[in-house]
Amino acid sequence: MRLPAISRSTLIGAGFMLASGLVVSFMEAAVRGVSQTLHPFILVFWRELFSVALLLPLWSFAGCPRVARARLPLHALRAVLNGGAILTWYLALRSLPLAEATALGFTAILFAAMGSRAVLGERVFPLQWIAIAVGLGGALLVVGPHIGRDVALGLVGGHTFALGDARSFGAAAALGSAVLFAASMLVAKLQSRGDGSAVSALLLAIGMGALAGLLAVPLWTWPSASDFAWLGFFAVCNVFGQVFFLEAMRRASASVVIPLDVFRLVWALVFGVAIYAEWPTPPALIGAVLIAGSAILVVFGARRGVVAATGAAGQVEAG
Repeated sequence: MRLPAISRSTLIGAGFMLASGLVVSFMEAAVRGVSQTLHPFILVFWRELFSVALLLPLWSFAGCPRVARARLPLHALRAVLNGGAILTWYLALRSLPLAEATALGFTAILFAAMGSRAVLGERVFPLQWIAIAVGLGGALLVVGPHIGRDVALGLVGGHTFALGDARSFGAAAALGSAVLFAASMLVAKLQSRGDGSAVSALLLAIGMGALAGLLAVPLWTWPSASDFAWLGFFAVCNVFGQVFFLEAMRRASASVVIPLDVFRLVWALVFGVAIYAEWPTPPALIGAVLIAGSAILVVFGARRGVVAATGAAGQVEAG
């Protein structure tokens, strides 16, 4: 059987997603070190401020596209969701090994699948539910059963973590961030139907910067000269990562480009070992593989289910 040809737009979208993953992984590896001395809320505020300065020329080059007032609430919603996700994500990077935090971050795809029906009107198929269950089991392996119990109690029952239990706090922050990222991912897909990458990225940076700035006020300290250099670097990575991601979602189907994001886990393993000498435990590696594999199955399960449903409908009509 001859395989169908892959369109040029799909190949470009795949390339944008791979490039986005590499840039974001490199930035997060550096964030893990800088966040030990500079609070994540302050870090995100300056990163977004620099990002706005970098995005304004791109927005101007694109012809200064405007957004209809009716779409502004959608941009504001994504800014709040993505801002909360980034803030909690940086708290997780501060407390967990890089590879483990990245693995837990991929549960965002599982949570997105669970919420896709309500937001996008998509059906969740049996294969997806199986993959979701496997992925959540993988998350339990990554954090360990003891921490998994503490996190579950914290997220569901209001359990308070011990102040010295940084790992439990980091796991809870990573999973909370994944939920917010999942919501932001669904909103981003809605945005890709009407707005260009430049204006979407600019409004996102403005909204996230405002949110981080408000939260950073009680914790405020001025970054050092070296911190400012890193913040500028983070802004460059952030801008390119966001634009590449939005272009990938615009040019290709989500079922094609989202699975490619699992390559970030490979980069996290490489950077974690090379920079921080963080060697993940065998259970954590197995859990990471389960999470990545389940994320891919969730996306392809949706595609397979849609094709099957379409074929069945066609047979009914033909009958």
